[in-house]
Order: sequence, then structure tokens, then C-alpha cells
Amino acid sequence: MSVVLTGGTGFLGMEMLARLVSGGSRVEAIVRARDAESASARVNRALEEAGVDRSAWPSVRAVAGDVTAPGLGLSRHDLDRLRQEATAVVHCAASVSWSLPLAEARAINVVGTRRVLELAEEIERCGRLERVVHVSTAYVAGRHRGRFSEDDLIVGQSFRNTYEQAKAEGEGLVRRFADRLPIAVVRPSIVVGESATGWTPAFNVIYWPLRAFARGLLREVPALPGSHVDIVPVDYVAGVIEHALRSGAPASGVLHATAGPDALTADRLISVACDAMRRERPRLVEVGAELPGGGEQAALYAQYFDMQVEFDDARTREATGLAPPRLEDYFDRLIAFAERARWGKRPVSRAEARRELERTAA
Repeated sequence: MSVVLTGGTGFLGMEMLARLVSGGSRVEAIVRARDAESASARVNRALEEAGVDRSAWPSVRAVAGDVTAPGLGLSRHDLDRLRQEATAVVHCAASVSWSLPLAEARAINVVGTRRVLELAEEIERCGRLERVVHVSTAYVAGRHRGRFSEDDLIVGQSFRNTYEQAKAEGEGLVRRFADRLPIAVVRPSIVVGESATGWTPAFNVIYWPLRAFARGLLREVPALPGSHVDIVPVDYVAGVIEHALRSGAPASGVLHATAGPDALTADRLISVACDAMRRERPRLVEVGAELPGGGEQAALYAQYFDMQVEFDDARTREATGLAPPRLEDYFDRLIAFAERARWGKRPVSRAEARRELERTAA
């Protein structure tokens, strides 16, 4: 399989890059860069950080491009080669910023998705396309309350931010291509580090309040006790994407890479965090109250502690045979790695994290 991968230098994209290579695929990694040399440097850094053995690096080719540009900003040579050689597309590239103006969020998450789908159509016309996997987000559910199924998309919900809205619009675009392309959509929820080691290069989303709590700054938390905080490790999400890519069955629509009915409530998550960090339990206060430190960033993260949606992942569990590990079973490892990496201030590669795991297990 020859896979066009976008977003291969991001957190989830790095995990997919490593899995594709270890699974024997050739990878054409499209990255934003001014030229082939710069693209190769970015991809090589991602391979190093993801712990990919150097002997496998030749199976990855870096391609300079821009997912928001016509033709993905590819050179004529690269575009012709991908049309003739690629057999699959995995679209991980996205803006995950919650504070972009809507037009900027759409440029990446809607227009960029269209550009990738147009490339997939070119490959399909050459008779080689086996599968397209589009990575969306479970938070296309927005402020919906109650069960949100894998078939749901626009159900009258409003959105917390431009990220959610643009990703929902991007997924709507994907649906319009589904009648002529073999497309599967994977919707992760909140993605954290590798379950075995805790490794992550990205300390955002749930890591922000966890870091504040570890420092003793959160004596009060604005949260609904029974709200669902749906968290999954990156290796589980990548496993669902890999199944969608390699299953050989017809494209299976949407798959929820979520904790689903096993998602912890905010109240339970706080208890788990208290046990792991040996901190006194903070007081839950009214949703909308400011977190210590205040500011726009704090307000953005606080929005995800009042969610009253439950993601139905029955199709995913049945189709893939996979189930996410219980957060309680690997939460200590997430925190231990975060502290070792000084919450992102000290880069730690996955190879280092795995060596540390072996050392402590010996």
C-alpha cells in the first residue's frame, strides 16, 4: 500500500506515520514546507520523535505542499507521481486551534479537506484508490446533549468554537464525496499520550488543567459533576484509523474513536487525578466561573467540563474488535511522563519513553 499522509508531523499524524511504516506501507508525507529539503527535515524530525527505526526511513518520502492551496501546492512532478503511485489517503492535517476566526479555521479544515478529496479523485481516476480515511473529531457534536451516534452530524447543535464548526462543515463536505470515493471517517475525542508509556509531544487540551492542578493552582474547578470527559490514548485512535484503512471491507462510514459509555464523569476524573497527584480534592463550582490564572485560554478549556453528550461507539467496537483502555489504568503513566517532560518544556522522544518503561519494568 502506498499512502498519502497529511499532518504527519502532528501528534496523531506522527503516530500514523510510525504505524504505516511498521506495517510495510510506503508513505508520501505532504508537509507545509518551501521546498523538498525543508520538507525532508520536518519529516525526519517527526520520524525521530516517533521512535521509527532509521532503517525504515527510506520508505517515507517527504513532499512539500500546502493543503489549503490548489493542487495541495504540489509540484507538477509530485502531483503526477501521486496520481500514478498512491493507493490510499489518510487526512490528518487540521488546525486544532479553538480561537481562530471562522474564515481561518475553514481555510484549513474545510478548504484543506476539499483539496485532499480532489487529489483522491485524481487517484481514483487512475484506478488505484483503495481507501480514503478522513480524521474528524467527535466534537462535531458541539453542544448537543444526550446520545450522539456515529451516523449523526448536524442535529441542531450549536458550537463552542470555530474548530468544532469548521470540522463539522468539513465532514459535511466529505459526505458529498462519499458516493464516489471509498471514504471512512474517524472521530477521536480528547486524545492523550500513549497508554503504555504516557508519551506525547503535545501538552494541550486536557493537559492544561492537569498541569495547573499538579502545581496546586486549581482549588476550585468549574464543572458539572456528571458531565462526560471523553479521553482516549493516541495508540487507540491510531488503531481505529489503521483498521479503517486496512480492513479491506467497503468504507464503513463514521467510526467513533472515543471512550463512549466508558468515559469518566468530571467528578470521577477529578478523583483519579487527586489519587495520581496526591492532591486534595478541589471544590466543584458553577460552570462559567473563571479558572485560576483566568484569561481566554482558561475559558476555552473550561468549556469541556460541562459536556452532556455521550458518544455512541457501538459500530466501532463491533467493526474493529477494539475497545479503548480504561483511563484509570494508564492515567498514572500520563502524569509520570508529563512530569518527566516538564509538561512539554523538555522534549522526550518515544524511544526514550519506551526505554524508561523497560528500565522500570526490569
